[in-house]
Amino acid sequence: MSPKQGESPSVSNSGVPAAMAKIGFFPLVCMTTALFLTLRNMPAMAQTGMEMFFFNVLAVFAFLVPTALVAAELGTGWPENGVFGWVEAAFGVRPALLASWLQWVQSLFGLTSILAYAAGTAAYVVNPRLGDNPMFVCVAIVLIYWAATAMNLFGAKGSSKISTVCLLAGVLTPSLLLALAGLFWLVSGEANHLNTTASLLPEWGEENSLLLFLSFIFGFVGIEVSAASIKHVAEPQRNYPRALFVAAFLGFVITLLGALAIAVILPVNGIDTVNGAIQALSAALGRFGLSAAVPILALLISLGTIGQVSTWIVGPVRGLETAGQRGYLPPALLVRNSRGVPYRLLFAQASCVTLIGLCFLVTGSVNATFLILTSVAVILYSLMYVLMFAAAITLRLKQPEVKRSYSVPGGTAGLVIVSLLGGSTVVACLVIGFLPPSPDPLHSGVGYALTLCALSLLLVAVPLLAKPRWRQRK
Repeated sequence: MSPKQGESPSVSNSGVPAAMAKIGFFPLVCMTTALFLTLRNMPAMAQTGMEMFFFNVLAVFAFLVPTALVAAELGTGWPENGVFGWVEAAFGVRPALLASWLQWVQSLFGLTSILAYAAGTAAYVVNPRLGDNPMFVCVAIVLIYWAATAMNLFGAKGSSKISTVCLLAGVLTPSLLLALAGLFWLVSGEANHLNTTASLLPEWGEENSLLLFLSFIFGFVGIEVSAASIKHVAEPQRNYPRALFVAAFLGFVITLLGALAIAVILPVNGIDTVNGAIQALSAALGRFGLSAAVPILALLISLGTIGQVSTWIVGPVRGLETAGQRGYLPPALLVRNSRGVPYRLLFAQASCVTLIGLCFLVTGSVNATFLILTSVAVILYSLMYVLMFAAAITLRLKQPEVKRSYSVPGGTAGLVIVSLLGGSTVVACLVIGFLPPSPDPLHSGVGYALTLCALSLLLVAVPLLAKPRWRQRK
């Protein structure tokens, strides 16, 4: 029986809604992997040539591994409320509100840019030129996001099923086909466009190398978001850390293979930064007389992107829901359905994404809007990660007695080293995020940096100035 309006569903002794089934290990791996694994980042990696090996290894060991290790310890020691709960335990409610707000706001900008990519890929089904049409992109963003929101109303178990299907069909399958296409391209005697004699090390003095480093790092962000669903996981102390590490390994291998295939098939100056994956598949399939399969693969890749968006929808909202329970949001927004989903918050979030999507119509340029949205997401998310790594060090020093079923190896010194490594990486990303890409969408490096500063300061100020105006919910 569904609860009455304004009431929460019945819960079990563990605090999990009675109607909600547990998430097993394999669905958890798929849900976590779907948070960050996508073909969207492969073209930018392919453009680096042989340097992709260095950038990929650096991204994994300077960011992905530290993030996975720290999230596993925090997630098993403080399993409630994800990033909000971790930062609150270390620094209090206000910094926790800032962390969860940053994670949520950046997801709005980040997901909008991801949906723009999905629209561009889906355009290959009908006409690739539609991907540059602001009206088409805007409509696609709104329709896809609201559809994904509707699918998430069925609870954590339903969300995990969506993630599993979309990851297998829309990410792993096209990635495997892309890797095979690259292999067949080489075997068939076609020109190998990957210069294997080039240097593995980038020129760090070049601004372009810094931006490439940033794109590699942010190809792996989001692995910690699945912690928001940890209370819905079967045997979380055992399954959650294992799922993080399996997801990290899958992300590293699949991304590298896909980027290599694109670099082999397409000349570096001919790789489309946004749609390079489907572009490479189209070239390879055309060479082997299978062009009719391109629209099908375009649909599958779009499905994978939709799955990533679907996985992101609920995670950051859980932190906002906890902030609302502390009095920072009106109780009317916190109402859950019979599956334990805060559906009004999801609808409010979808409305925000709709407004951001309209930016594509206002600016009239898909590329410029895409770049600005991505840069704002980078800056905000970097700040959130700084708080997360700082919280890990603080909690290990101040609350060593709290039971953690997983701890970062090496004792306190090991945790500090890992957190400082991850923290230093995201601070570097924060600084690099203000560098204008080429071409600069605002035609002025200073204007680009000032625009990002203004947007970032405005968004950071919101949680810092907010007051708990509503009575706290128990």
